[in-house]
Parts: sequence; C-alpha cells; structure tokens
Amino acid sequence: MNRKFGTLIKQANNSVTRNADKFAQTLGLTSVQISIIDYLSRGLDNRAIFQKDIEKEFNIRRATATSALKLMEERDLIVRISVEQDARLKQVLLTHKAKKISKQINNYFDQTEEIIIDALGTDNKSVVFNGLSKIITQLSD
Repeated sequence: MNRKFGTLIKQANNSVTRNADKFAQTLGLTSVQISIIDYLSRGLDNRAIFQKDIEKEFNIRRATATSALKLMEERDLIVRISVEQDARLKQVLLTHKAKKISKQINNYFDQTEEIIIDALGTDNKSVVFNGLSKIITQLSD
C-alpha cells in the first residue's frame, strides 16, 4: 500500500503553519496566538466563547489551550472573565491591544484561505473539505 496521503497532509499542515508563524513573527506573536485572536475576533454568532470552544475549534487538548491562553493573558492579548452563573467558567475576550491587530490577522487568514482555494480549484473545494473533515472525525480520540 502506498502511504502518501498522511505524509502529504502533514506536509501541507507544516507549510500552512510555517507561513502563519512567519506572519505572526512580524507582530511578535505565534501562529497559535494569531489563530486564537482570529477566532475570537470573528465573534461567531455574538455568543460568549470559552476555553472549551477554543479546544474544539482547533482540536487541541485542554493543557495546550490552557498554556496558550495563559501566555496570551500575560501578554495582554486576552482576558478571562468569570461567568455569573458558574465561576468555574471563564469567558475569553480580546483586549484592546489584540483588537488593534485583529484586522491585520483576519486579512492574513482571508488571503491564506484564498491561496489554498486557488491551489485546490473551486470545484474541488467541497470535496477536499468534506474529506479532511471525515479524516479528523475518524482519527480523533
């Protein structure tokens, strides 16, 4: 059996991550930090976003999310605010500092998305998206 798909997906992921790291460095941040800022700044459905939402969005473990958010809090990029109904739940919000750079970050991710779609071709976009989604579902723990 020719096992090229896993390697190719890994190589594509590495290329996307390296490109994001390169852009993030221009802002003094990491690719993880700009990804989280992008996610928070898009304000999906204007609902409160919690650490668990970030874990699910990026398919990362709790410890990874905790350390990323802690560092972002120390760098004044986010604040975590306890929710009235449950003090254990903390809503994650962008600070003014992060909001100031969020448009640049959103533009970077929009441009990257366009590059990826151009490379795949518009006709293949949904096929690749569905295939990758199935892989993530089948291989997730």
